[in-house]
This record gives sequence, structure tokens and C-alpha cells, in this order.
Amino acid sequence: MWLIKFFKRFWTITSISLRLLLDRKTKPEVRFRLFFERSGGAFVKLGQILSLRHDLIPPRYANELLNLLSKVKVAPYSAMRQVFIDEVGQPPELVFKEFETKPIASASISQVYRALLPDGTPVVVKIQRPGIKQIFEMDFLLARFFGRLGSLFRIGSSFQIQDVVKEFIAWSRLELDFREELLNSQSLARHSENHPRTIIPHSYAEWSTERILVSENMTEVFSVEKVLEEIERDPTHRERLELEHKINSEELAYYFVFDIMRQYFIDGFFHADPHPANLFFAKDNKLGYFDFGIIGRAGEARLDLLRIVYGIAR
Repeated sequence: MWLIKFFKRFWTITSISLRLLLDRKTKPEVRFRLFFERSGGAFVKLGQILSLRHDLIPPRYANELLNLLSKVKVAPYSAMRQVFIDEVGQPPELVFKEFETKPIASASISQVYRALLPDGTPVVVKIQRPGIKQIFEMDFLLARFFGRLGSLFRIGSSFQIQDVVKEFIAWSRLELDFREELLNSQSLARHSENHPRTIIPHSYAEWSTERILVSENMTEVFSVEKVLEEIERDPTHRERLELEHKINSEELAYYFVFDIMRQYFIDGFFHADPHPANLFFAKDNKLGYFDFGIIGRAGEARLDLLRIVYGIAR
């Protein structure tokens, strides 16, 4: 049965690739994004990671892939509800005081819903998509096979996708276990305790499982992805943010760089997937992070690099 599913998936991906390769009317960067979008599964996640790799692919390709970050097809609630029942043993409406059935976010691995704990605490509930682990394992094999996709789309010989795919598979397997994400968020929160401008939402271990993650519901925050979209449509949105919410987007951009460098050089433990959909602004010029499935760990060698940077600065 698994072999039949694999070859069916293989044919689907191959057909998508061939159709896009023969489509000469669409821009190459758009065809590149459409491959990941139409393939779905792990390929969406791989495309999201590549959207941040301006060091590997031309900017126009990376920027086009940014359209994948939050535009993932929504799975029916009935299927997501069944995943919750399989994990917890009861439907969400019996576990929570209130549970909204319309997701507030839909990603390649999961969907997120608003809810209230029995004591009335507002939370968000992240539920893994049904069968996603099996789909990802098939896609990992296919991703290796299509490792030279970049050359097929003629986006440059410097595109070392094989290395990216290898790293992507290793991290994605960890990301499929929400207990790992729970521990990661707790560690980042501890490291950020002395940095009040950095917000790490609290996660509730007692309500979470391998495929369910319950976290603090962050209200009155602004998704960086949506802020960028608003500013592109209307440049005066930047000024309104500062006047109404004391949010200076340019200053927070600098703080973001500072904060990531602090996580890497000082803590040796850093958020490794900080794309715009995983970042938010909060009033009084604060910066927050979502989604802690992919975390990086820096070894002791980072201190040598830090000394070099310090020496150059002096």
C-alpha cells in the first residue's frame, strides 16, 4: 500500500514539474514558486525555507517564494477534530471551555485555532494535519530525487539545493513532534528573560502532546508579514503604527538583527526559521516570535567568531 502511494505521489510531482517546465508564458520565478505550491506537503515547507536563502538563490526567486509563507490550503475541521480526538481521547469542545472551529492560521504541517482553557485563559491550539508525517516521509525521498530542481529551472549553478534538502529533512523530522517545539519555546523563553523587548509566547505542557500544542494567545500584536504587506500598499501605515501603537518598524528591524545575534553568539541557541509569518510586533516597540519547530544550536566555535567581529569593530 505504501509503495502504491509513493509511486502515485511521484507521478503527481513529476507531472507538475513537466507542465511547469513546458510553460514558457509564465515567468521562471513564478513557475519555481508554483512547483512548491502545487506539490504541497513537505515541498511547501522546503519552499518556505528557501524563501529566506538569498545566499543560495537569486532575490527574485526568494521573494516569489515568500508568497508560500501563509497561503496554505485549509484542511476541513472534521479531519483536524479527528486528529485531536486520536491524541487526547476527547473532542476539543469537551476539553476546552470554548473552541473556535475556524482556523486563524494554516501552515504546511498544522492549523491553529483559538480556544479557552477550562479556567477561561485564552489560548491557541495547534493541531497537526492528518497523515502529514507519512506524506512528509514520501516527500523526503522525492525531495532528494528532485534535488537538482534548481538547474532544471535554470536559476543558477551556485544553487546547492542538495545540502539544503539534507538539512531540511533532518529538521522537519524534529518539527513533526510538537513536544520538541514545546521544549524549544521554553528554552528560548528562559534565555530571553532578561530581554523585556523580546516576547516568547508561553506554552502549556500539560495540554500538549506529540501532535497538539497549546500556547498563549497573543492579542494586540501585529504579524510582520501583514505589516510589510500594509506598508507596501500604503507607506503611511508605518507612521500610523508609531503614532497609535508606539511601534517603530525600522528600529525593530535593527533590534531583530541584534536579538538574533544575541541568541546565536551569547546563548548559542537561536530561532532558525524567523520568516515574516513567524515574527510579530507588539506595542511599546517589542518583537515576538512564533513557531519554534526549527531551532539552531551554535557550538563553542562561535566565540572565536565573536572575538573576530569584536576585533574588527575595535
